[in-house]
Amino acid sequence: MKFITYEALRRPEVLRWHERIIERYSPPGGIKLTIILPCSAKKPYSKSRSHRIFREYIRKGAGDKLSMVHEIILTSPLGLVPRELEASYPANCYDIPVTGEWTELEREYCSKLLKDYLSKAKVNAIAHVDGALREICEHENITLTKENIMSKVSLKDLEEKIRETLKDLEYSEVEQDYKIRKICDFQFGKGASKFLFPQNIKMRGNQIFLDNEQVAALNRHGYLSLTLKGGELLRDFGSYLVEISFLPQTNNIFCSGIIKADSVIRPGDEVIVLYNNEVVGVGKAILSGEEMVKAKKGLAIALRHRRKCAR
Repeated sequence: MKFITYEALRRPEVLRWHERIIERYSPPGGIKLTIILPCSAKKPYSKSRSHRIFREYIRKGAGDKLSMVHEIILTSPLGLVPRELEASYPANCYDIPVTGEWTELEREYCSKLLKDYLSKAKVNAIAHVDGALREICEHENITLTKENIMSKVSLKDLEEKIRETLKDLEYSEVEQDYKIRKICDFQFGKGASKFLFPQNIKMRGNQIFLDNEQVAALNRHGYLSLTLKGGELLRDFGSYLVEISFLPQTNNIFCSGIIKADSVIRPGDEVIVLYNNEVVGVGKAILSGEEMVKAKKGLAIALRHRRKCAR
């Protein structure tokens, strides 16, 4: 996805990302230090050469307290990307021309999301950035490493600052599955993970299990695809629901049979389909929730799983 022009800063995907970071995202509990990093041309960032080097020095500095360190990436036009969301659309596939110059609007977005993150995290932060990002972090009184961030001097400074910050802090437990939980909240709404994952989960590859029953899987867009069990667990959260007037006999749900649809639904979103208040299917929205209700014909939802008969 190429964000080339100034108008790209106001594309729906960009603005929706900003809104969700503010409304749906909260930093993991138990973290004691945030490391602020620049973006990279390669996506996800962690596969880039620069981020592999950054993370090597972060590991050295944190030692056995690494789980207490949280990483965020400052970037245009998305503003801020937490490490656990780096493989989620559109953070996993955007590209921008690198000029070294940031517009006022880019600075405004980035600064706004950074302030929001810091107010929620309430922990010390170290910024390992250069250029315009350095100015943004300096304005927020964030501790900066030495300039020229790919140099040995700056990287060793990052390592030492992390070690110094963490040395007197008591170890705190951070949820091992917080990455999946943050993706869930970002996708379905803040608090959704408590419904979909009421207890500890197990990962087998990209598949997610609860009590040995699969509830979801991470798809290629970096979001969750639900199973029927996952739909049942998430139903009581009350979002991304579509009510239909018939028991589906195929995996295609057309607009003519839709009674009600959540207005938050956008094309491509994961939705839960209900008939007589029972979950009868889960799948991908083809239309927005508003369009599903207003349209008289046309395909509305492509189901991935459906219940073959009423219970």
